[in-house]
Amino acid sequence: MELPQDSFQISTEIKTNMRKLFDCFHSSDDIRTREFRLQGVQGAILYLNAATNRDKLQSDVLRPLLESKEGLLEDILPILDIELVSDLETVAAGMLQGKCAILLDQRMDIILADVGASIERSIAESQNEQVIRGSHEGFVDDAEINVQLIHRRLKNPNLVERDFTLGAQSPTGVKLLYMSELADLNVVNEVIARLLTNEDVFIKSPGQILNRLENSRWSLFPQMLYTERPDTTVSHLLEGRVVLLVDGSSFAVILPVTFFMFFQIADDFNVRWWSGTFFRFLRFISVMIGMALPSVYISIVSNHFEVLPIDLLFSLKASLENIPFNPLIEALFMITVLELLREAAIRLPKSISSTLSIVGGLVIGSEVVNAGLVSTTMIVVISLTAVASFSLPSHEMRLAVRLVSFPIMIASLLLGFAGIAFSFSLLFMHLSKLETYGVPYFYPFTPFQPRRILTTLIQLPKRIFRRKASDRRMS
Repeated sequence: MELPQDSFQISTEIKTNMRKLFDCFHSSDDIRTREFRLQGVQGAILYLNAATNRDKLQSDVLRPLLESKEGLLEDILPILDIELVSDLETVAAGMLQGKCAILLDQRMDIILADVGASIERSIAESQNEQVIRGSHEGFVDDAEINVQLIHRRLKNPNLVERDFTLGAQSPTGVKLLYMSELADLNVVNEVIARLLTNEDVFIKSPGQILNRLENSRWSLFPQMLYTERPDTTVSHLLEGRVVLLVDGSSFAVILPVTFFMFFQIADDFNVRWWSGTFFRFLRFISVMIGMALPSVYISIVSNHFEVLPIDLLFSLKASLENIPFNPLIEALFMITVLELLREAAIRLPKSISSTLSIVGGLVIGSEVVNAGLVSTTMIVVISLTAVASFSLPSHEMRLAVRLVSFPIMIASLLLGFAGIAFSFSLLFMHLSKLETYGVPYFYPFTPFQPRRILTTLIQLPKRIFRRKASDRRMS
């Protein structure tokens, strides 16, 4: 869609303007035209067939034009979104968004009328954040529909929406939402500044836009929270956070975040507080198992047999006989097999993936033990680690936990328990130093807030603790 700079100017000759627009789209077969006469003046409608609702074009544009006897062109059309433009580049961009261009002879401007076609998609249940109680609605790939889902739950005049279009050659809509009285405007302005500095000409995926919003790109830990649930999104808006919706993505992005936000789910607030507390503690334990269990096993087998009871020691020794590899190689081999099975289950059709996961896990698990490649104890350790990591609500945090466990395993083989302690010391130092838009990532442990630690770990009744908006943003 490139033209010489002087060709962007609109001419008084309608045929010239039509030829320029056809050249702008390289005479694509998708561009259609319909000529008409309005009060004795020659006119034409140009539109892209794939992006236009033909029924709406005929009823709201063509029919009023043909039946009109008097009046201005802008007053004839029963369409809300009408725009007068004075250059062909803007006209071409509008046609790509589903607008039709209305040209009249001897006029130095062109009218764009919105007759865009929309693909209707029914609201379905979230696939990655399923709950037992609560709403079963999930976001779709259309940002406009997602905003409607949010407005349905949050009917508040303080809800502010800012719209952006990124990508010169593949325009992608981005919507920024926040509560004006609760959100930190410094965070809002910084997010807007980072969005506007995006210079990508082609936007291939929403990740191109969102990756620019991270503070520390070298950190393994996620610095944005993704959610498919409108009720979760509204909850974060009411806690003073910023929400991003990207057209073509069924996820809302929450900013800023803290480490402990990734372990909260909607069901925590839909059940009694003691049930929510119990399951939240299970998720915290799952993180420790996912990070440390393989390392503890490797450390015991390689350096610290003396910590085991004598009966367990003999049982473990028996399982390790005739195993040619050290425990680190065993663990890496089994984790690789597990990741391959997981990837295959994701890529295959659902009717096949479940069978592959069960049969593949049973066959491979039994055969590697029979072949003497891996001990039975290592199979148990890796299985528990996998189950623990899958219990985490956030996909990004699951990946971070799995990646962090690798250097800890290496340190445990070399230094034993001292290597594990040293690794976790470095990990806590990193988490304490990390920030997202001025909010400490490891809050409320850094800075240390004893009162907030209790409410972070335990789902207490709301009447016990009243929080200010500044506290809610960091919880």
